[in-house]
Amino acid sequence: MKQELSFGQVEGFFIDSCVLLPHHVEAITKSCITFLSQNANLCILSSSVKNEAIELLDRSYSTLIEDFRPRLKPFLEIRGIKELTNRDGIALAEFFSERRMELKKANPHNSDLINELVGTVGNYVASQLHSLKDGSKISIDTFLAALMAELKIKAYDLKTPFQTLRTENIVLNDSAISDVVGSVILNDKDAIHLASAITYQFQHNKWIIFVTTDETDILSKTKELFENFALQCCRPEWAHDYHSEMSRKKAPTAYYREIPNHSARQKEFGGIIARVIGTELL
Repeated sequence: MKQELSFGQVEGFFIDSCVLLPHHVEAITKSCITFLSQNANLCILSSSVKNEAIELLDRSYSTLIEDFRPRLKPFLEIRGIKELTNRDGIALAEFFSERRMELKKANPHNSDLINELVGTVGNYVASQLHSLKDGSKISIDTFLAALMAELKIKAYDLKTPFQTLRTENIVLNDSAISDVVGSVILNDKDAIHLASAITYQFQHNKWIIFVTTDETDILSKTKELFENFALQCCRPEWAHDYHSEMSRKKAPTAYYREIPNHSARQKEFGGIIARVIGTELL
């Protein structure tokens, strides 16, 4: 009981994959970088977030490999280019512009990551092409191989944060927690990520703050998530403020028990936590 009634029970930040992956809005990218640089020692990945992100990165990498490999050489040859010189930049610029648009259309839910990978490869190709001396030539096959290698390096770099941050392997053997979270969060994968954070929070009786930039599916439901499941979600730029606030609250189980007049959903959730985790919240 002493632990439950003590204050300062904040374990750290559970990180959504969008905090670590590229974003097309510069201000959001900056806030994520600043947050991570200041709080890396408090950041935690749930196994569900890590596995989804690695799968997404692998799929995006494979998508670009499968797209570029059969298209680049015919694209150049139809324009009469058999070998590349430093005068072929406009043709390559057209190729990457065309592929960028087509890939974004085909992958609307993954457009930021696709755009980052295409942009990286495009910058690499421009740099290599411009470094060729006048009169120098390079075979398309050799150039394509170098392009593929650069793409692999970039994909590896994007995986690095997911490999280095602390990861908690949280197995939801019972779907009841994610199901009840799904009554608020419509995205099934997000419901699992949030359920993992909630499970960890009540198993350890320490506050977890779920940090995300997902305004549509998660942050728009911040109030409901905290009222019903005592899970605090926030954007990276406000994470420190919420950490300070949560450290002044009683530990999660004591806090939940003292909610006056539990609603029907709170009672349902409390019953699920008691059954699945063995922690009484009501």
